[in-house]
Amino acid sequence: MSGEGTVLLTVVLRHDQSQNLDQIQSTLGARAWWDRFPPGDAEIVSWVVAMGIGQIVTLRLPADQINLVNVELERSAWGVFRTEFYPTYDFVPVRERLAREWGESQAGGGEPESGRAGTARAVDSEEVAGPPRPGMFSNAKVVGDRFSLSGMHAGDGRGGVLGDGSAYDQTRRALTKVKALVEAAGGVMDDVQNLRVYLTDIQDKGEVGRARTEFFTGDFPCSTLVEVSALVEPGLTVEIEAEGVIGSAPRT
Repeated sequence: MSGEGTVLLTVVLRHDQSQNLDQIQSTLGARAWWDRFPPGDAEIVSWVVAMGIGQIVTLRLPADQINLVNVELERSAWGVFRTEFYPTYDFVPVRERLAREWGESQAGGGEPESGRAGTARAVDSEEVAGPPRPGMFSNAKVVGDRFSLSGMHAGDGRGGVLGDGSAYDQTRRALTKVKALVEAAGGVMDDVQNLRVYLTDIQDKGEVGRARTEFFTGDFPCSTLVEVSALVEPGLTVEIEAEGVIGSAPRT
């Protein structure tokens, strides 16, 4: 069976220990268990006995035939086994990749790509006001080469709004704060991979887009734009979150 459109399903058949082996085999024979299971186009990948538990069967089957397995177990297995189901995947290729990356990292004196996360650290900039009081949130966090920014807006830190209040100006001021924090983290604006923009009026999306073109070059970051009923301070109409990877953008 081709792997395309198929799934792996592991079925645990826990023995009913109130019955001895002869009783179990008699019941299974009367129900034609060995002919009926697995049903349909399901193939047996492995079938093992776990002593003290029962039998563990892994099947490969078309995704739309999972119901056939369920019905056949209800018809033929119940009363002999208690059944459990677990969607399964082949971990061997993943294990081989992880082992290869680890070996390469040891040879090169570094850590594997998947293990470079490290410890999270907070990042601040003199150009961006901190939270109103300690312990509320971090403006930005960096883990390894990845950074995440809290929502930036045109607030002045005292409950007011900087600039003329237009969506265009608020977007520019929010992105200016994003830029300051990204650079404080060691990156550049084109390292930003994802933006989430919150607007109180979706009709302002054109002005947001106009301001955004002033901060990015080449392939723009992925972006989600959401209309909300209100932001944290009266008068704010735009708030922007950002995530990215330091060093991901080409350097000239």
